[in-house]
Amino acid sequence: MTARKTLLNTQAVHTAVPSEYLFLASAIAGRRVSVHLSTGKDVRASADGQTIVLPDPRLNGGRWVWESVAAQAALIGADSLEAPIMRRLVGRGQSALRYVYLEVVRGAVLLADRMPSAFLALPEIRNAKARTRSADESLEWALGSRALPETPDYFGTVRPLGVLRRSVSENGWSALTKKQASGDFAQAKVPTLDDDDEGEESRLLKLLQNPLSRKNPVGDLLSKLLGAGMSKGRQQQDVEDAGGAEIPVGRIERALRRGVQSSAAAAPMDLPALEASAASQAVAYPEWDVHARQYRQNWAILEEVEAWRPDGARDMSAVLVAPPFELKRQLGSLGLDHEMHRRQPEGAEFDLSRLLECAIDRATGHAQGALDIYRSSRRTRRDLAVALALDISGSTGEKNTAGISVFDQQLQVGYQIGRTLDQLGDTVAIYGFHSWGRHLVRAVQLKTAEERWSARVGERFAQLEPVGYTRTGTAIRYGTRLLTQSMRLPNRLLILVSDGIAYDQDYESSYAQGDARKALEEARASGTAVVCLCVGGSQDAVALRAIFGSANLLMIDAAHQLSVNIRPVCRQALAAVSQRKLRRPAGAPYAG
Repeated sequence: MTARKTLLNTQAVHTAVPSEYLFLASAIAGRRVSVHLSTGKDVRASADGQTIVLPDPRLNGGRWVWESVAAQAALIGADSLEAPIMRRLVGRGQSALRYVYLEVVRGAVLLADRMPSAFLALPEIRNAKARTRSADESLEWALGSRALPETPDYFGTVRPLGVLRRSVSENGWSALTKKQASGDFAQAKVPTLDDDDEGEESRLLKLLQNPLSRKNPVGDLLSKLLGAGMSKGRQQQDVEDAGGAEIPVGRIERALRRGVQSSAAAAPMDLPALEASAASQAVAYPEWDVHARQYRQNWAILEEVEAWRPDGARDMSAVLVAPPFELKRQLGSLGLDHEMHRRQPEGAEFDLSRLLECAIDRATGHAQGALDIYRSSRRTRRDLAVALALDISGSTGEKNTAGISVFDQQLQVGYQIGRTLDQLGDTVAIYGFHSWGRHLVRAVQLKTAEERWSARVGERFAQLEPVGYTRTGTAIRYGTRLLTQSMRLPNRLLILVSDGIAYDQDYESSYAQGDARKALEEARASGTAVVCLCVGGSQDAVALRAIFGSANLLMIDAAHQLSVNIRPVCRQALAAVSQRKLRRPAGAPYAG
């Protein structure tokens, strides 16, 4: 009980709120957002970019304040919580409230097609005269002396250190030095930010008040942010405490990367077999025997594993480069669907709610605004789920005449496609695959569909190495299962990045080609488009076209050729699948 009471005193406990608030917040923000209830005494809501924390309804007359959910979601959707802005608001509570007022108004206008009409009709939004054009302009107004209306309670507030803590957590890998990244963690410490650093009398400001003092507070501050010190709770940990005893809790810290505090053992030791521990999570997939013309049921055993290299992560700065803008332009039109846009100056039909507002304004003598009284249906909604399957088998380790391996080129292609589609708002999952016979096929998780893009994705890419063989059919069936059973969006695309060589124990020549071709038929019959990107491979083009078809195959010599050629192939694959009858072929089994 003592430990629990201390925890309650040092950190607010959050519980779940009604599910409709999750849908409202995610719809406005344009991405998945969680909503929780705080047991603290603050009457204002807040958000850190991923989670919205609402005040206890008992502090608001016993009712849920849905307006706070909409306001905080608008801050997330309008990119108001960027780290550079939050750093300037640390310790400035009144300026933060002024900033929230300006950004909620700006976000409501910017995201008007997503906002509830009842929220847009609120007087603080509808009659707002102080309107900015960007978050940077809102920050300058908030820090200046310009007169602004008082921020309503239901707008909530912003807690800069909470946002910065989340930002540091997402970019933990980049916070490590090159020495630490190479595996030397002897001096590695975890960056920490304390909740009690919030407020006008922030310790951060006190440290910066006299940068010329003998104690060098600026250096102390940098040391704290970079984790040069450890908490007293860790330094004075009592190893003699028995399990289950009442332990006082001083502060809770979250490690930003597993293994940061680990060091090499003095003597070698045996580790338990991963295959045995993960056997219960393995899934059996069928294979098509082209010679017997029938399926081999439960034939290939696939398990999901984490990315790992025995010699540690390697330097991938030359490989994992930012995608070019042309690639974003080419992929921007994939998987678009129609959605209704309200308050348009022109369109095919009237916006009845807007017409009613105009009639009320006219009857009450208010000045008539712009004639944005139409609704228009446009292809702007993104309903595309993408699974990227990267071939990381040993055959990709060969290098070309320039000394660049096929493996690195494929990683660069997969990284750029995945990052571009994630930036566009699509649901993206990335995995590598290799095998050692039919009993050990592995899917190496690089990014899950629910995960937001962060530096951790690049960290996992850096942990890959070309090993094993290629069981292409099983990798395609795994991606199809991922898209149809987990991601569940109308438009589904499986992109296979491979050197084109399908080979494993008892899996070669016509047997491997027949199974891969059958797996493609199953994917397309389920409504999943499949595209194969062959990067710098040595496989015969005729054999590849026999498996994938010329329309769904793109062969390039280097990653820089991707932007010019990828759009027609993906669009044609998606269009062909959309015209098929979505049914499973007779006798085609799926593991599930």
